[in-house]
Amino acid sequence: MLGRANKGNHMKLTSIGKFLDQPLLSNTLSRKMPNILIASAFAYGLKDTFSRSKEERKNAAIKNFIILSSIVTATLFCAKNIKIKGEKLIDTIPKKQILNKQREAIDNFIQENIIGSDIKKILNKAKNKMLNLKETDSLLKGIKGQKNSENLISTLFVAKENITSDKILQEIAKLSIMGFIPVASGIAGGMAADKITGNLTKEKATDKIKEGIYQFFANIFLCNVGAGAFLFTAEKLNKAGIIKNLTPLKKTGVILSGILAVGVFGGSRIANFIGNNFINPIINKCAKNKNTGKQEERKPEALDIALHTDDIATAGVLSGVKWIEPLLPVMYLVSGYRAAIGYRNNNADTKLDKAGIH
Repeated sequence: MLGRANKGNHMKLTSIGKFLDQPLLSNTLSRKMPNILIASAFAYGLKDTFSRSKEERKNAAIKNFIILSSIVTATLFCAKNIKIKGEKLIDTIPKKQILNKQREAIDNFIQENIIGSDIKKILNKAKNKMLNLKETDSLLKGIKGQKNSENLISTLFVAKENITSDKILQEIAKLSIMGFIPVASGIAGGMAADKITGNLTKEKATDKIKEGIYQFFANIFLCNVGAGAFLFTAEKLNKAGIIKNLTPLKKTGVILSGILAVGVFGGSRIANFIGNNFINPIINKCAKNKNTGKQEERKPEALDIALHTDDIATAGVLSGVKWIEPLLPVMYLVSGYRAAIGYRNNNADTKLDKAGIH
């Protein structure tokens, strides 16, 4: 009985994975990403504005509009125009192309096999629309073992790639640029907002840059580096015979381990080290700040830990799970906003003070 239950659970997990791997799902999310990002920014700005007292809301609304519109505009422009080795940061295959490929595979499969009316109904739906989870599960069970079923499955559901460290470098470049854009545009938008509302000071400008550097390294870049470094090391150990059977599933585990070790657990320490020893002294000197040798510690907080949710998503993207990729700009929006307000918890009493509302 237990064996049957485990087998059933495994089948359900497989069905969930295949359901999420539909090219039409990734395509839909890619096409809807601009609307999702704009709606998320609008909701975030609205919530933040109305959390202020009535006296503060006007300035808060102006700041939020400038900051969030800067991040959204820069993200959408770069996602559309920047390419890495010929691929856009978020590449969208035309829906018509996907459907034509699916229709051809379905027609060929139906001609070569005798199938029940329920399975045929599901296949006919797949010619034009995305399947739901129940339909996915039924289809996988119904065509199992039939002629050319593997070809049909790899067409309707994206086949997992055997990710290598060479391939992952290209993905890391894309993800790092995708994370850098909202942070850089957040800093620029934050300075513009302070300038327009008459709150821009030298201290606030330098804090925005320092916070942006922390957000990029601690919450974005180092996670990508950890993933690539751990997979590269695992491949070398595999080649030397020290570890064996480096399957795609094990590679996903290695990638996630690298993200957790270097990004989540070590990200804050490494980001503070880079800031204090290389970047902050230059910023302080250029801004002619006093105490240019002072060590600053940006302590990780609950929200910073929450931001590492995007690292789990990053692990998925690096492992070949494509439907997550269009959602990353929404997750990086928060890092861009924190950079924009120049939040530094080592020398700030409240977020409102650093945002220049008071």
